[in-house]
Amino acid sequence: MSFSIKVGAVVLLIWILATPFIALVGYFGYFQLSSRILPRVQVGETRLGGKLAYDAAVHLNKSWNMERDIVVGTVVAGEIQTWNLLPEELGLSVDPIVTAQHAMDVGHGQNILAEFDQFIKSLFRGWQVDPVVIYNPEAAMSGLESLAAQASVPPRDATFYLEGGTLVAVPSEPGTAIDLEKTTELLSVNPAGVLLDGYLLLEMKTVQPEITDVSTAMAEAQHLLDTQISISVYDPISDEHFNWQVPQETVKTWVTFKNDQGIAKAGIDEGQVLKYLDTLSATIGDQRYLATPELSSQLATAVETGQPIELAVMHEPATYIVQSGDTLLKLSWQLGMPFWKILEANPDMDANNLPAGQAITIPSKDELLPLPVIPNKRIVISISQQHLWAYEDGALLAEYVISTGVDRSPTQPGVFQVQTHEPNAYASVWDLYMPNFLGIYEAWPGFMNGLHGLPTLSSGRQLWRDVLGSPASYGCIILDIPAAEFLYSWAENGVVVEIQP
Repeated sequence: MSFSIKVGAVVLLIWILATPFIALVGYFGYFQLSSRILPRVQVGETRLGGKLAYDAAVHLNKSWNMERDIVVGTVVAGEIQTWNLLPEELGLSVDPIVTAQHAMDVGHGQNILAEFDQFIKSLFRGWQVDPVVIYNPEAAMSGLESLAAQASVPPRDATFYLEGGTLVAVPSEPGTAIDLEKTTELLSVNPAGVLLDGYLLLEMKTVQPEITDVSTAMAEAQHLLDTQISISVYDPISDEHFNWQVPQETVKTWVTFKNDQGIAKAGIDEGQVLKYLDTLSATIGDQRYLATPELSSQLATAVETGQPIELAVMHEPATYIVQSGDTLLKLSWQLGMPFWKILEANPDMDANNLPAGQAITIPSKDELLPLPVIPNKRIVISISQQHLWAYEDGALLAEYVISTGVDRSPTQPGVFQVQTHEPNAYASVWDLYMPNFLGIYEAWPGFMNGLHGLPTLSSGRQLWRDVLGSPASYGCIILDIPAAEFLYSWAENGVVVEIQP
């Protein structure tokens, strides 16, 4: 009886000891037969135990490529700053399929003893699988470039400012910027380590300022402050000249620092000049103005270079209220504007019916001066006196008897300018050759009226020699041959031609 008890106790003991082993073997068999990743296998903190390879790949992609942040840090302006970036912004990504397969390879695909050994180690101690990391240097460079503005401190160039009439120098300071090459090289050496650590310390470099010395620029600025600046303005329409002395207090608001391709210079602030021109515009009135960016730029450049300049007055379009009895041709003559230009500005206007009280737009007279104006020369023509005067620097240079257009084809009054030179223009409409032709305005689009010598027919017969001093032409201004030759050589394109009624 005692023997039986002993045997039973031994069997019970064996059973007690064997049961966990049998359970362990059964647990091992479950993972083998179901092709699942062994328990406690993980990639970093991502647990994959018990998952199929596909599910593990999906989980890895989500946890490593979509939800994981990498902390990028550096010191900016003496303070530690960090930014959270997705791995892809640094050109990093985990290959989820290959990494999942590596996790599946633990305890699978080997002999049974090796598989069971890895199962035991994984079960009791856990098993870390390194992620398979892909590094894209181009994407890393792009991501770091996007971060550069935030992570960098730009260098400060030396400069100066005006305080109470005194120029004060501001010293330069170096800046810092991401060293893109070194940082991407650091990533390329150990991309998996950066991804596992979840932290990247940016490599930084010192950036030197372009300008460290402003002594020459300050001398230039002082010269501008000490210079009496005057503004000359010319109205080519009315032939008026204006001159203003710019107050020194105003000049102080103009002088500024300029970085000209790495060279420190004193300059003139075009925005401040524009404001000043705007105040001058109010003093010349009569729908005239000066405040345009083009004029302010011209003036600023002239002041900086010490060159004299005469600005041209600009003219606003006008509004005319039609009076009883007005016609388009009458208005064209009265307002000094070719009729087709008035039609162009009023596309809905009925040229044959101008009711009294109708408001029509008269284009700016600047449209009749398309070329840069030659300010020191002017031609004045009087239709009523059949006379021409040529002025240079305000002095009368020459005067001639002329013939203008007949009533059925009159010469247009207005302020125009020499636009073209043709040695011997031909008018096919009248079979006329016009020597020394100076085109001054379009009587209608594409048809230029101008000044020229006595015309000849194609037969060689010269016209109108004996009628100079009386209207005779079809709209042009006729001179004798010597006068036309003189004006042709003297009046370059841009000379203003004023035709008075």
